[in-house]
Amino acid sequence: MNAAALRSSGALSIYRQFITHLPKGVNGNRYYIFVDSSVDQPVIEGVTYIHDDNHSWRHRISWEHGGLKKWLKQRNINPDVIVSLQNTGCVTCCKQVIYYHQSLPFYANKWNLFKAEERIMWLYKNTYPLFVSSTLNDKTDVVVQIPFIKRGFCKKYKFAESKVHILFPDVERIETDKIIAADLSADFIHFIYPATPLLYKKHKTLVEAVNLLRRNSPSLFVKLRIHFTIPIGGYPLLEQQIADYGVEEQFVFDGVMSHENLLSFYKASQGLLFPSSIETLGLPLLEAAAFGLPIIASDLDYAREVLNGYEGVMFAKVGDAQRWADLMARACKETPTFEPLTPKESSWGKFFKLINR
Repeated sequence: MNAAALRSSGALSIYRQFITHLPKGVNGNRYYIFVDSSVDQPVIEGVTYIHDDNHSWRHRISWEHGGLKKWLKQRNINPDVIVSLQNTGCVTCCKQVIYYHQSLPFYANKWNLFKAEERIMWLYKNTYPLFVSSTLNDKTDVVVQIPFIKRGFCKKYKFAESKVHILFPDVERIETDKIIAADLSADFIHFIYPATPLLYKKHKTLVEAVNLLRRNSPSLFVKLRIHFTIPIGGYPLLEQQIADYGVEEQFVFDGVMSHENLLSFYKASQGLLFPSSIETLGLPLLEAAAFGLPIIASDLDYAREVLNGYEGVMFAKVGDAQRWADLMARACKETPTFEPLTPKESSWGKFFKLINR
């Protein structure tokens, strides 16, 4: 199993969920799992971990296009199935199961290769798909998290719908009554947006919306506090935009939070703001819905599919600052009393059935 590229964020969560369910899924088989030496490696009968800390693209391409095949041949190992948790499979003749979670190629956004802040997005949109397609074969099954990703994958790679399986990931059951709310001033109305400092997360939309509220709802404007999970100095472009609009007091850079701390912020907040234009799942949407919070989210397929059935969400088009401002004003008047969205049952059992069938 290839998982060496999974070291942080949602990708690491996928690996951890796999490892959690693996003891029940081993089914008498022998697993060789290629991982970074820093990730969890619990002792599981039948499982051998092989460390791979070389994360260069050259190494990964070489490994997936012959390196793994050579490694197996040297040890006289004839695999029944190759599993990848990192989007790309391997050039192989045997069965393989790929867990695909890179949604960026399926969005219409255009990126500039010659702008440093956009280069990685350009590569994922224009170059990464070449490596994905080069490792697909007629014995490949692909696992995705939501219908939007399935549609995008089948269209992009001209892949059979019957071979792409939607398996929703595990979502923590949050015992909200046991969460202690963060100590936030009652003099202000607090919203939170937990997101990394990337252009497609669209923090700027919130800055523009707050600026509109300053003109249209000054009494509300002075009470607003929007919390970002970014450290001061962690996103200079955003900080400059905030300064240019003169709305520094309305935005709080709280830094990267532990999960426990983030949950305490949900409980103390008026709602979640989620203007991101590109997501695979958007875990904060589910976390906020578990608290019954008002949510304002981008009017995109990922958000509608993830929050299907939740009554506390309002949608705004990406980049429509006026709509975001109007909904923020509306959310400030609402009390978070929505019926919490409960997590779905785990689908990892189905994942192991794909491996073992």
